[in-house]
Amino acid sequence: MPKKKTPKIVKVEPTQAELKKAYQLVTKDLFNKLVKAKNKDKVTIGAMGSLGSFHKNERKVKSGIAPKGTKSKGLSTYVYYSVRFKPARKLKTELNKALDKKYNK
Repeated sequence: MPKKKTPKIVKVEPTQAELKKAYQLVTKDLFNKLVKAKNKDKVTIGAMGSLGSFHKNERKVKSGIAPKGTKSKGLSTYVYYSVRFKPARKLKTELNKALDKKYNK
């Protein structure tokens, strides 16, 4: 009985130029998604959020510190966006395993 030959898988490493282009594409896409996201929106990363998600929240802070060059009295309100990353359970587990391996030799 003749044996079936299994095809040999050839692993090709990407070039530095290809890696740079891919990194720029992913970064630009994430930037655009975060800019377009509204307050309290979630931007997922990976297929079905397999890597995690970014949460965008609007925050307000009242401060009595006057900016340079102004003589304002009283409290000023500053508004900004807070972006928080929450890793997916599987990613968090793998990162914890890497830390355990590093520090518990």
